[in-house]
Formats: sequence, C-alpha cells, structure tokens
Amino acid sequence: MEKFSVRPTASGLLRLSGGDFAGAQRRARACEREGRGQEACRIRFEAVQRLIDGLDDDARLDWDDAEARAAMELLYASAADHLAVGDVEMAAAIWERLMDCDEEDRMEAVVMLAFCYPLMGEWECFDEAMFDIPMKSPEYSLLTLWCGFCRCGGIDRDALRTLRTRHKAWYAEFVAVEHPATEEFVAEIRGEHPSPQAEARELWFATAPLWANRPDFIEALRKA
Repeated sequence: MEKFSVRPTASGLLRLSGGDFAGAQRRARACEREGRGQEACRIRFEAVQRLIDGLDDDARLDWDDAEARAAMELLYASAADHLAVGDVEMAAAIWERLMDCDEEDRMEAVVMLAFCYPLMGEWECFDEAMFDIPMKSPEYSLLTLWCGFCRCGGIDRDALRTLRTRHKAWYAEFVAVEHPATEEFVAEIRGEHPSPQAEARELWFATAPLWANRPDFIEALRKA
C-alpha cells in the first residue's frame, strides 16, 4: 500500500509526497472507460481510506499541489460513489472530510452535503450549510424545497415560484420524466461554458439517488 508524507508550506497548507493519489485517479478513470465501474469505486475508496488514515483531523491541503489536489478530487468522487449506492451517511462523512481539507471548498461539496442532510435529519448541519450557498442560485431554491418537504411534507410555494421563474432550466429538468445522458450533454458539460440546461441535468444526475429514495418529492414538484 502506497505510503505518503506531508510537507507544510509557508501558508500552513500541506503538500503530499507519495501516496500515488494521482495514479489512483488515473487508474479509476481507466476502469470506468472500460466499463469496470465497481473496480473504479474500489480504487477510489482505498485511496480515500489511506488519505484519511494518514492525515490529522485538522489537516488543510494545498490545492496547488498535484498530489494534494488529486487526493481531494478522489474524496469528492468517492463520496459520490457512496451516494450512488444509497449510502448517504458515508457520502456525507467523506464530503465533510473534504471540506476539512479544502477550506475554500473549490468543488462545492457543501451543496451535496446540504442535499444529504435533510434525508439524514441533520437540520442544524443543513442550516449551517445553507449559509455558504448563494441565495440567488438554483441550488438554494431546490434545497429550500427539499428541506421543506422533508420537514413538513409540503412544497414551499415561494421557493417553487423562484425556481419556475428564475431558474427555468432547473425546474424543467427536475420535473422531467426522462433525463437522457446524450453525447451532446456529456460533451457540453465537459466544456468550458455549459448551458443552464446542461448544468441542470448534471445536478439531476448528481442528486438522483436521493430522489430514488424519496420519489414522492419529485412527484410533489410535478403536481404543485
């Protein structure tokens, strides 16, 4: 198992020596291209375990260091792997660890955490996460709707009106019956300037395991 050490910088952030996190990332991506999704998940999770076991709880990583950045990207991806199979608590725990490592939250893990917290009943954590999400963003409106539904079983009319009028692409995507992962969508979301429609579909795919757990939320959106 590849060991690693940490090297502090003048800013107090840590760089990584060894660990082969960039290599693990490349191997996982190769597995996915070859249709070996489970092996890709295993590679990512093993790397994440090594990282967490080898870091202090208060460790902050340097985004400009290639190995440290790869390690943080693996944290995000492994959390998404766990969410995809319905392990919401493990996904949240890994995203929380990522936010500990990257205090600037460059990958916006707080958004995914906020989507997880209502399903876990972690209302204080949800409220704290919402402070870091822009109020004018489509994610904020969706999260307000999701939280209200989990807490009270109803649809927040003000949040729904905001989603419908200000974030039309996201509203259309979340009430749609189908969400095709077309070649055009994949190419666009990998580009520099994806359209709102592509960004909305990307968020749908990221959060789809939650809606599989609570399909009544999506039905309520459609009927409201």
